[in-house]
This record gives sequence, C-alpha cells and structure tokens, in this order.
Amino acid sequence: MHRHAGRPYAALLPRRTLRLVANATGTLCALLLPAAGALADATRFGIDAEFGHYTNINRAALAKEEQSDNAVALEAYAARSFLLSDRSGVVVRGGVRAREFFDFGDMSSIGVTGRAAYRFQPSPGFTSPWIELAANLETLSHRDSDIRDGYIVSAAASIGKYVTDRIRVEGGAGYDIRRASEGSVYDLSNAKFWGALDYKLTNSTTLYGSATWLNGEQVFTLLNTAAWSNMYAYAKASASDPVFASAFGGAAPMAYRVDAVTVVLELGTNIALTGSQALDFGVGWFDSKADQGGGSYDGASIRAGYLYRFR
Repeated sequence: MHRHAGRPYAALLPRRTLRLVANATGTLCALLLPAAGALADATRFGIDAEFGHYTNINRAALAKEEQSDNAVALEAYAARSFLLSDRSGVVVRGGVRAREFFDFGDMSSIGVTGRAAYRFQPSPGFTSPWIELAANLETLSHRDSDIRDGYIVSAAASIGKYVTDRIRVEGGAGYDIRRASEGSVYDLSNAKFWGALDYKLTNSTTLYGSATWLNGEQVFTLLNTAAWSNMYAYAKASASDPVFASAFGGAAPMAYRVDAVTVVLELGTNIALTGSQALDFGVGWFDSKADQGGGSYDGASIRAGYLYRFR
C-alpha cells in the first residue's frame, strides 16, 4: 500500500502550496466580479474530464529507460466575458484541476489555473483578423514530488481570423516561466511560437491541429549516467527523481535541466453531442533536443475527454 493511502488529498499538500492555492482562488474569484464600465455576460461554468495515455512520461534521454503511464484528469472552471466596445472585450477564466496517474502516483497533482485575455478586432467583418493579449497562471502541487511543485506564469500575443465559415487559423508567440518550490531543476523558461488550424467538418464536428516550437529549457532524466556523461556535463541543475524509482528496482534516476529546443504537434477532433456537451479526442507528439551534449527524447499521447458546460 502506498504510504499516503487513506489520507485526504489536501493533507498531502505543503502548507505554502495550500496558501498559494487559496490566494490564487481568491484572486480568480475577484476577476469574475463585474468590471466598472463594462457589460458583463453571466458567469459560465463547466467541467472537463479526460483519460490519457502518455509515452516517455519520465522524459528519458535513453530509449530503453522510457516509461509510459495512464492518467485521468478533472477540471472545474468558471469563466466570464466583458464587452468593452463593439470590437473589443476581456475574458477571464479560473479553475481547479486534478490529475491522477495510475502507475507513478507520486506525480498526481492538484492546482489552480487562471487566464485573462484581451481581444480586439481592428476592423469589423466576420473574416477580419483579431488580436489577443493573454496572461496565464497555474499552480502545481504533486502528491510526492517536491521538485515539481511550484507555479507557471505565461504571457502571449496572437492573431487569428476566420478564413471561411468553416476554417479558422491562429498564430502567436509567448513566454513561459516555471518556478519550483524546492530546488532549481524545474526552474524553466521558454519562448514559444505556435500556429493552429480549426476545420468545421460538419455542424457538430470540428477537426483541429497545432504546432508549437519552444526554445529554452527542458528536463531530461537518466538512470545510467555512465552511458551519457555529456548530459550531466552540460546540465544547469540536477536532482534525484524518486518518482520513477519503482520502474528501476528502487534506483532513482537523475533529473537534469538543460537548454533545449522542443517541437510539439497535436491533432484532434471535437464532437458536439448537445448544446452543452461534447466529446474531444486527440493525439500529440513531442520531440526535445538538448543544445549541447547530444541529448534528446520524444514521446506521444492519446487522450479522450468529455466536456460539459452548465447553462
């Protein structure tokens, strides 16, 4: 039996993380209050449930050390829109997200998410482009992986438009900063650029795809350090990662933070069941290459989700 069995999930969180979650929740609630001088829509609520399978979940630098796992995730959120003018507005969104891994349970997590976005359309018209400025916050608290606890903040600017009534395109650039509450292995910074395309196949089915390029820092893991001395020679930080020890006879691999370039691809489909319910299926692939030392890893994901929007 896992040593945390029988304990409430909140009891597993560090006090500092609990305070961070509480403060972030209060901030998100404040964002959902009506803004002076703005016309606000009613607050919208929703629940997203998802099952996923993930390969190379440990981001192993050696193919023979790669591990896979399944996970379920649940997110409850609230969102509100404020119309500032005929062609501009603000959308704020706050939620609580939990994820449970089947085999590597110490990676299971709970956290608060928040997003604020300002969008404006310089000229009127259905096919006229819009510009969006957005900021995101996510807190991270894992069951038993202190090096992963912390938060992520990001800012982005994007431009999008409807090419036709069926095709929607978008592209943008942003910057992500992740800070760990213990150690510095997961102190990551990344510049990112992305493009996305949605195609409305039928009235109820939308196909979508995206490609993202990240330049910054990533975490690689390695058990057989003698096989790849260049990995830790060029690492900016390192720490033991006991989350995956059960896969290696109790020996914990090392986690290394290195400069790297990463490509992420995603394809999916969204199928509306009713006006408030939908199914969402997707596949993803990522590939990361270290700037120095020759290290690299890749992996894939398959997911199926159910989305419910309260009216």
